[in-house]
Amino acid sequence: MAYHVVALTMAQVRQGALQFHRELGAAVHEANDLKVYSASPFDLEERRRLKDRFGGDVVYFFNDAARNLCLLQGLDLNFIAEITDNELPRRRTVVVGLPE
Repeated sequence: MAYHVVALTMAQVRQGALQFHRELGAAVHEANDLKVYSASPFDLEERRRLKDRFGGDVVYFFNDAARNLCLLQGLDLNFIAEITDNELPRRRTVVVGLPE
């Protein structure tokens, strides 16, 4: 499965870029296959590695269903890369979606 990467700066976060949490979170009950991950907040090395690789202070990984819903809803997110399952952080947090 592919995951689509969004990297946000702290300035973007302060300006409301995390609004997608609410928009997608409201849709989880109708589309329980939505998943958005981020690196665990406790894994500082992984977060640093992701920042170096993708350039954002906060990096999110959207599965196909979450990305498609963002596009349908017209959410202003810049998907900058696509990665595979095995490239996801080992220690990760579910930001939007039902826990495994």
